[in-house]
Amino acid sequence: MTESTVSDTAPDVEPDMTVDNRGRGCASGIAQVQRALEDLRDGAVLVIKSTDRRAKQEYPQLAEQTPHELLAIESKRGRLLRKEYTTYLEIHHE
Repeated sequence: MTESTVSDTAPDVEPDMTVDNRGRGCASGIAQVQRALEDLRDGAVLVIKSTDRRAKQEYPQLAEQTPHELLAIESKRGRLLRKEYTTYLEIHHE
C-alpha cells in the first residue's frame, strides 16, 4: 500500500490499544510500538499517535514488511501549528 492509497479517514472500529508517541521521533517510539504488536491478539486494532512527519512513510513500510494491515493515517493540525498523525493498524500474526 503506497502513501497515496492509504485512507486518511479513521476506520469505524474501536481500538484495542493506543501508543502515544507524540513529541518523539518514530525511531525512539518504535520500541513501544513493537511491544504493543507483540502483546495484541490477532485482529486487534492498534492506534499510534505521533507528531513525527515520517509516520506517513514509516508506518506504511512497517505494514508492508509485516503481516499487519494499515487501515488509515489521519493528520490534523495540533497545538503550535504542529501536525499530529494517528495511524490505525490491524494486527495479524502469521
